[in-house]
Amino acid sequence: MEKKNLLSIGLLSKRHPDTFFDLKNGQGTFMYNHNIKEVLVIEDLDGGATITEDAEESTARMFQYDSLRCEFPKNSDNIFATLLEANYPPQKESQLWNEYKSAELGLLDESFKEPYEAFLADRLLIKAMVELDCEAQNIL
Repeated sequence: MEKKNLLSIGLLSKRHPDTFFDLKNGQGTFMYNHNIKEVLVIEDLDGGATITEDAEESTARMFQYDSLRCEFPKNSDNIFATLLEANYPPQKESQLWNEYKSAELGLLDESFKEPYEAFLADRLLIKAMVELDCEAQNIL
């Protein structure tokens, strides 16, 4: 059974999204909104918006964020594992690891180590972000 993509990237909202949003579906499912930042936008007549860096051209400010659907339990370990898997499916992580080890053994060029090292660095950043957000909301 194929797992659905649980991560939406680059969403826009006129109001600051809550970091955690309970879906109230009786199953403990919630949204984890992260990477929240204020951006300048140009709103069009149809209700759409385009992000811009030009302050003179912008017509409004909105919040851009990423949103992850998480299942029960609501704790930092589960959120981290869900977000890591959404960004790096197990097959991709395994491929990066195998290429790294092959480069270590001299079977592949040394440059094949770099993607796995980048993954490890990103993993640490993701873990720190999740732990900080959970701590701010008293989620263990």
